[in-house]
Amino acid sequence: MLFLVTTLLAFTLIVISLFLTSFSHPPKFHNERSDFIQLIEQTLTGQAEYEQWSAVIHIPIRHDPALESIRIRCIEIERLFYLGREASLGHADKMFSALGLRKLEDILLELQDVTQFNPE
Repeated sequence: MLFLVTTLLAFTLIVISLFLTSFSHPPKFHNERSDFIQLIEQTLTGQAEYEQWSAVIHIPIRHDPALESIRIRCIEIERLFYLGREASLGHADKMFSALGLRKLEDILLELQDVTQFNPE
């Protein structure tokens, strides 16, 4: 009898927890230009971590071919100019080399120009 009550109580708590967490935030199915702008700004100012970079850059974009092109360019910048975890530990501004940061600035300006004339 005690086993049945304990199991029922545990099951009830799990269901209530899952129900409450379903309201915590809406699911995100794709990234927008604003996500890229925010990420690149944070990267340039040394506030981004690699996990943030990866969460945005490594998700394919099917709804916006121009943004997918920018994503691929960012992957190429990462491939060529990423300094590695050891270099960026404690120094987020060292995630990319100086040339990589300049290329990210160019992409940021391009994104800001496009967004200014064609907001999402």
